[in-house]
Amino acid sequence: MQEFLSMLIGFLSIALMITVHETGHFLVARAVGIKVEVFAIGWGKAIKRWRLQHTEIRINIFPLGGYCKLKGTEDLRRSLEKGEPAFVNAEEGSLFAVHPFKRILTYVAGPVFNLLFAAIIFIPFFLLSYNTYADPNQIAVSADYPQTFNIKADHPNAAQDAGLKTGDIILEIDGEKVDDFFDIQNKLFDKKPQDLTRFTLLRDGRRFTKEFSGFYDESSQRTLFGISAYVPPIIGSVKPLSPESIAGLKERDRIVMVQGKISNNTLDVVEALSDNPTVITLVVERPGGRQEEITFHPEQTAQGQISLGFTFAREIKREAGLPLHKALLASVSQTSKGARDTLLLLPKLFSGMFALDDVVAGPLRISYIIGESRTAGLRSILHLLAMVSISLAVANLLPIPGLDGGAILLSLLEIIRGKSVSLKMYVRFQSVGVIFLLLLMIFVVIGDVRFLFSGN
Repeated sequence: MQEFLSMLIGFLSIALMITVHETGHFLVARAVGIKVEVFAIGWGKAIKRWRLQHTEIRINIFPLGGYCKLKGTEDLRRSLEKGEPAFVNAEEGSLFAVHPFKRILTYVAGPVFNLLFAAIIFIPFFLLSYNTYADPNQIAVSADYPQTFNIKADHPNAAQDAGLKTGDIILEIDGEKVDDFFDIQNKLFDKKPQDLTRFTLLRDGRRFTKEFSGFYDESSQRTLFGISAYVPPIIGSVKPLSPESIAGLKERDRIVMVQGKISNNTLDVVEALSDNPTVITLVVERPGGRQEEITFHPEQTAQGQISLGFTFAREIKREAGLPLHKALLASVSQTSKGARDTLLLLPKLFSGMFALDDVVAGPLRISYIIGESRTAGLRSILHLLAMVSISLAVANLLPIPGLDGGAILLSLLEIIRGKSVSLKMYVRFQSVGVIFLLLLMIFVVIGDVRFLFSGN
């Protein structure tokens, strides 16, 4: 039942974003003199329909998607029947009767509305207060945990190169005090690779300063400094009836050794278990100071990865939302950044940096993820909806046949050439688009089904 509810919420969310997209086409088409014959929400058989001036409004039975049918289909059919070399004698109100610049405005409107929708969604996202982890301002150098962070031998690490060590405490960044690791993340989030950052640190009671810049990481598209939170390995909760619970692991136990290795923080525990052992041996220290050895066989996933039945204790703090004027500015900034990052990601999909099936999701997978995010709170839902809307906008602007970007490309060619595109070229262009989109849909649906049934 929960899975069904997740999919339903996801379907309705995608339907909303596509409706916003098609509303952009609808409003601008009407404004530039193009008649809209049908405005449909969803696909399949219409369960409700009515007329709004020259437009038939439909609500269809399957909520995933929608479309906006612009006048011009009859002009295309007539040209095909007569074998005309170009679109001629188009009827008034037809897509092909207006100047190509007006067509471009109509095509662009859908993606623009999606970007506006994302910016609007980001406003309450930034206004709302939220809980976040308040991990200590003590750091772990990620290079010390190569298995945990999947670090290769030649991978750069700015913190290690600058002489920072696991266990150092960051007191200030660029002269500004930091109280916890959340503050550290905020100070470093927008740093550029060329920015020199001054760290004031504490080690063994000695205060000192280091100045260095981070490095740009292609996979995350961010500047990284090679540091992580240093969190004490204290048990926060233990899953009832789990192997750990049965073996005697309890809340507030501190893991002092794992697999015979000393553990000072949670990353020490994760690193020691990175080879997925079938038997785990922990030495824990109880709140009273007594130590005890615990051995158990961990649960495993279908992929052979261990699944730990406990969590670590982490302090939570409440962060206030931004005032309205700052939320407005942040929403515009985040929307533009999301669009830029999405655009920069596209060429990397074909470079072999990512597995295409892992990063290209179809409607089923997106619907499920959006629906599942409801358990993470309103801010998570808002952020995910905004990012999906941005992705929809950017993807539709690609100069690919069948997408808005492809139609924009044809209109630009018409402006440059000073005459309409030949009917033969138009039909071939659109046919390639249909084949491409059909193959892409088959690919993503197969990926979605594999994702849903694999439990990932």
